[in-house]
Amino acid sequence: MNMKITSILTGILLATAAFLLAQALSPNKRADLSASPSRPRSDDVGTSSTEACDPQTIAKAVKGYTCVVKTKSGSVAWRVEAVISTESRTFRVVKDLKSGLYVSDDMGKHSHESAKKENLCQSPDYSNQRGNLTSVTWRLPSGYPRSLNGKNGFPNQDSDFVILEDDGIRQVVSGVASKYFISSSEAGKISDYMSYGFDGEFGGIDAGCNGNGMASLRCVTQ
Repeated sequence: MNMKITSILTGILLATAAFLLAQALSPNKRADLSASPSRPRSDDVGTSSTEACDPQTIAKAVKGYTCVVKTKSGSVAWRVEAVISTESRTFRVVKDLKSGLYVSDDMGKHSHESAKKENLCQSPDYSNQRGNLTSVTWRLPSGYPRSLNGKNGFPNQDSDFVILEDDGIRQVVSGVASKYFISSSEAGKISDYMSYGFDGEFGGIDAGCNGNGMASLRCVTQ
């Protein structure tokens, strides 16, 4: 009888020890899984891919943050491609994932003439606005109206600003609505350096960028 009781007690003790050991190990296992880089946390802002794009959110987002714009032709995803912080401000480069176009941060107000002659999209003075991305070649965005595709010497394809407008640029970049943007597309020989530009308020292409230095500059690459 004593041997039988001893065997039962021994079995109970072993079972208890095994249970306690399993309890001690399982929290570490769960912690390892949650910390695994291959399984990012759901609240990581850099991994969002379903949020609607909001310019104010993007203006504070980390590199890799992705959001979606609902357009007439369907959903278009945009991603923050680079973030450069300086003492005065932080610059962000965004990418239209549908077209593959990168868009620099605002490089200030310039004339069409100076932007082209001084090749400002390649100037080292604006490397921060371009996210210090050196593996790509930045340029002035083209900006002729879609009605001129294949006409007046323009390629038979949509210009950069037409593509960006179609893909929702004004729902991505903050401060666009109050500005007018320089393009590389010259509007004709009405006057020196008359060019088309992008109207950030209405999204249209207008022949009004006449070199007065009041238009803003953002560069693109692909």
